[in-house]
Amino acid sequence: MFGRKKKDLPAGARMMHYEGLRGFSQDGPCFMERTEAGLVFRQTNGPAATLPLEKVTGLEMMPERNFMARYHGTTATTAYGKAVKWFAVFHYTTQEGERMLALWYTEPKTGSVLRELAAQIGAATQDYTL
Repeated sequence: MFGRKKKDLPAGARMMHYEGLRGFSQDGPCFMERTEAGLVFRQTNGPAATLPLEKVTGLEMMPERNFMARYHGTTATTAYGKAVKWFAVFHYTTQEGERMLALWYTEPKTGSVLRELAAQIGAATQDYTL
């Protein structure tokens, strides 16, 4: 109990996986780290998945209510009290077509890491033609 060291956690932003990563449990903790290979998503005791940055076509960040309405057709939320869950939705391309990866977080620090990443991958708001 006393004097024990906490297990070393992987580096990177702490989030919870919601959907899109095979082998990761829903609402299970994971860590996102940016490396030369791309974005690496790791579980503390489980698999790791790498998403090359050149495959990422967009990154959206939105509150849980907006995420559920847009992607699941309901406005139900699971948040209790004043805490607001934020969802990060990565859009990326594969040989089969467009895919998405959804993770959620509550920490402002994670939000700032994701905003910085969005600006770097070109997913920030840009001019477009309809």
